[in-house]
Amino acid sequence: MSAPRTEEKYGDSVARFATEASDSIVEGSKPQGYLAPFNPTDVTAQQAALSMLGLSSEDMLYDLGCGDGRFLFAAFLSVEGGLNCIGVEFDRIYYERCLTTLSTIPPAQDKVQFHHADVCTTDLTDATAIFVYLVPAGLKLIQEKLHDCLRRGCRIASYMFSVPGLTPVKTDSTKGGCKVHFYDSSSLGVGGE
Repeated sequence: MSAPRTEEKYGDSVARFATEASDSIVEGSKPQGYLAPFNPTDVTAQQAALSMLGLSSEDMLYDLGCGDGRFLFAAFLSVEGGLNCIGVEFDRIYYERCLTTLSTIPPAQDKVQFHHADVCTTDLTDATAIFVYLVPAGLKLIQEKLHDCLRRGCRIASYMFSVPGLTPVKTDSTKGGCKVHFYDSSSLGVGGE
């Protein structure tokens, strides 16, 4: 039995997002180490983050706490010819939904990957851009990793919550008052910390 889907339009493309777990997924309590509730990034927040990140086909974009992958798909489809993307999701249900949606966007299948993994142990050394949605406690856990990424020249957009120890270059409020914070190497302050 396949999961019911909702559709979301991105330019000329339509992504079909799974809205329920399939029979192969067991619904249950949130996994231990849970760092963010599922909160789909609305289109205005996606657009703000995409504008701030200024993505190109040369980028390697990571989405930390990617949920059902909607930001990664929007990012992939916003760049002519796409870009390499990796979504990291701890909750197996949403990871499976990412894979279901990926099957509806054939051009993305060679460049978009999803990892069922813990963002705290994810290697970000090849990231040139990061979109992150984690609660403040989760951002604190990966704070040093994010600072290291900025030192290497990576750009970061954080949805809703600010990254501890960093000064955003820009903050946009989206529909409903949610915020997107943008960081680059200048966010580290004098001497790059």
